[in-house]
Amino acid sequence: MIKFNLTNSTALTIDFFNNGNPFGPSQIVAVRIDHQIWQRFMTNQMPQVITLTPNQHLIELMLVGNSDLDEVWSENQGFALKSISVTSSAVITPIAIIRPVTFIGDSITSGCWINGNHAAFDYAAEANYVAVCADQLNLDATRISYSAAGILKPGTGGVPNATTFLDHIDETTKWQPTQTSLVVINIGVNDRRFERNIFAHALPAFITQVQKLFLQTPIVMLIPFSQTFAPIFRQTAKQFTNVQLIETKDWHLSYTDGLHPDANGSQLAGNYLAKSLQQLY
Repeated sequence: MIKFNLTNSTALTIDFFNNGNPFGPSQIVAVRIDHQIWQRFMTNQMPQVITLTPNQHLIELMLVGNSDLDEVWSENQGFALKSISVTSSAVITPIAIIRPVTFIGDSITSGCWINGNHAAFDYAAEANYVAVCADQLNLDATRISYSAAGILKPGTGGVPNATTFLDHIDETTKWQPTQTSLVVINIGVNDRRFERNIFAHALPAFITQVQKLFLQTPIVMLIPFSQTFAPIFRQTAKQFTNVQLIETKDWHLSYTDGLHPDANGSQLAGNYLAKSLQQLY
């Protein structure tokens, strides 16, 4: 997410490199002006010009969808911003980060398959449970999430499992987290093909890894919406003093494919998560 205030500019031009796999669909970015409806653009149709009034506007830019074919880990096929252009007289001012929260997850946290069954085009990170919760609680959300990945299972696009990608942007670039007030973990459904005893060892080890990376930061752990390994999540939460567990079995979400919440299910999940976080913190 890129967020800033823009004053005295009659246009905003965004330009992204068209980095998607040439055999796959275009990557999608979205722009929101003053909390209005998100406008979505394909990176193979860049640059895009958005007309504005000279008044002050809150600009939000989000990376909202890319294909599983994109080799994001080792082949430089991830999102890449080329430029943001404004009127020469414009004034850009940063937005203070007040309530930073980090979300760790998989394709559900990334916003995949919300609007249908077409990769990238039907992905909507701007409308999934993370975005809904962040809007309701005015959070500055950072996401660490990859499609099909788990604690044990590698993701698509050459991405390794979460124990490796947690502190990396890609294969060669380490990442050190900035200060965050809370970590929300929603991962594990893609590990469902592993033996229960293997996952029962992997989950607390991963929580310990998260604790070491985000020192002295409270952690919230969601039971996967599908209830995968739910008893193991409950038992693991009891082993840690700074980990709060959120039950999801009564959320009764609707899904696109039986696993990924659709638009209505995403709204419900975001509502429930926002309510749960308000009660916990």
